[in-house]
Amino acid sequence: MHRYPDHLTHPSGVELTPKPDRVLLAPRTGPAVAGFAAAAAAQADVLATLGLVAEGPATDDGPLAAADVQPDAKQPVNEGPDFVFARTPDGSEVDGDAIARAEAEGTVGWAAPVYTADFGAGEEELAPAADAVVLLHADVADPEDLARVVALGLERDEVRSALLGDHDYFTVADPAATPAYDLADRITEALGRDVEVRLEWVPMRVPVAHVPNDPMYADQWNLRQIGAAGPGTTGWDLTMGSASVVVAILDEGVELGHPDLAGAFVHNGINLGTMSGTGAPTGDHGTPCAGIVAARTGNGTGVAGLAGRCRILPIAFSRWTDTEVAAGIRYARMQGAHVISMSFGWNAWDRAVIDPAIQEAFNAGLVMCVATHNHNTANGITYPATNPLVIAVGASDQADNRKSPSSPDGEGWGSNYGPQISVVAPGVRIPSTDRLGANGYTANDYTPRFNGTSAATPHVAALAALIRSRNSSLNNVGVRRIIEQTAAKVGTVPYANVAGHPNGTWNEQMGYGRIDVLAALQRATPVKRWHFEDDLVKHLRDNIVFEKRFKEIREIDIYKLAGREVDDLIDLEDLINPVRDRLEGLKGLEGLDEVVKRLERIEKRVGSLGSPFLGTEDRPDVSTPVVEAAVNGDGPS
Repeated sequence: MHRYPDHLTHPSGVELTPKPDRVLLAPRTGPAVAGFAAAAAAQADVLATLGLVAEGPATDDGPLAAADVQPDAKQPVNEGPDFVFARTPDGSEVDGDAIARAEAEGTVGWAAPVYTADFGAGEEELAPAADAVVLLHADVADPEDLARVVALGLERDEVRSALLGDHDYFTVADPAATPAYDLADRITEALGRDVEVRLEWVPMRVPVAHVPNDPMYADQWNLRQIGAAGPGTTGWDLTMGSASVVVAILDEGVELGHPDLAGAFVHNGINLGTMSGTGAPTGDHGTPCAGIVAARTGNGTGVAGLAGRCRILPIAFSRWTDTEVAAGIRYARMQGAHVISMSFGWNAWDRAVIDPAIQEAFNAGLVMCVATHNHNTANGITYPATNPLVIAVGASDQADNRKSPSSPDGEGWGSNYGPQISVVAPGVRIPSTDRLGANGYTANDYTPRFNGTSAATPHVAALAALIRSRNSSLNNVGVRRIIEQTAAKVGTVPYANVAGHPNGTWNEQMGYGRIDVLAALQRATPVKRWHFEDDLVKHLRDNIVFEKRFKEIREIDIYKLAGREVDDLIDLEDLINPVRDRLEGLKGLEGLDEVVKRLERIEKRVGSLGSPFLGTEDRPDVSTPVVEAAVNGDGPS
């Protein structure tokens, strides 16, 4: 009889409980079948011989027929052409003997048990893939150790391993005979020491943060709400994006032939299941996310993307495992992406596998935007939005409050919130691109009501791309600071200064507020660089009218406050020195004396302005204490 481990411990330390009526299978359906529908039909035939049915949509009350699914149903089942989650129709235990016979006959490649646990967002079902293990590279770096592992029927996948940092990915040659979940002790014994053996955990439900619903609603209210489009001055008056800025859509792939995305792709991307091919759809979810970012603007077709002149990089999940998340982030970094949009979250992913990839991307300057998820839960933000190096994005409704079941749209879901939230963006009734024909959420190439924090996240990713387009010298910390500092303080929940949130007032439902595209792009506008000559003081004293003298000393003050270039300030009036307020009362030499005294104080505290600065090493000390001393005349003279 086919036996599974009665107990497994997740890498997070959570104990897993078996689900005896469910199983993860890799059916072998004979010659390759064309299309997902044909593959699903072939899988159904295999399952029928085992007394099983494919896992279907479900709510908290159990499985539902597809026609009965409500908008607030759980996420769709995770399935692919080479794997399927299955269950017994009556809830009885899976027939292990029947599966063992099917493996022996070759109609099933391997099987794996399904477990359940609560990782902080309610019960989650997951299974360990039987055909892969993950080892630390250091444990198999010695050729002899590698040979011992290979002798157990493991083969290192060089392509995947190259994208997993300190870890190596091994495939199992015969997962029916020696499944991955039975190999830990054998690997430890072969190497003669304790080693870290990680499994590849497959979620039973796709961990996207989207709740699809129905009829067409073509009005893109979201673009006006956030100040990108509409009457008057808007963000699009400053920039609609640059083709040099790339947003990676790490998701279920993107419809590469969509007419509203023509010209949007930097290239065709990759499939994380095969580590080859393209980022074509493996599901419906990625194409609407891509459209929110980069649907072409001004082409007379469909919808307009928020950053419709930027480009996108499609990266397609297959099994939605932690190794795929890490590989996708590293792939985006290696391909030169500036921003990654991640409309998903799952607390059961192994942080030891994913966190290093996030750190590397952050160190490389990428802005990463991640959905908080849709369970309407306080302190319920899901991973990886809980990683402090990413921007955790919640959803706002049409009334500019946190999306909740009581929002005016009537949809019964809510945006998760808590201490990690950064900002919110529109997340209901968002028109966007869909897969072509009958393959997507609708049959007409567009979805009228894409929603969830899945819809909110690409809004913020697109804003980050617009900021990078407006000012390429900003780093990822600067981009995030601008997004957070300029967010609109909307909603009914009051904002306050909160420790650990340095970029303005904040609350745990809306973060710093709802994104404001116009304000962010105004703040991001590069400011002219000023250069100064050695005899500036002499010119101020002898030859220049007072109005010009005052203007130049203003520029000196700004220069001293910000170094060579003021990249993140647009409203220069905020930086005018206090002497301006007394200008009307200053006349003739009295006013000039005030200017000269001020210049001399700055020169004494900071040092000679000198000729144009050429590099960081030539800058004067512009630390806050030095500048304050110069401006206020404090300290020893």
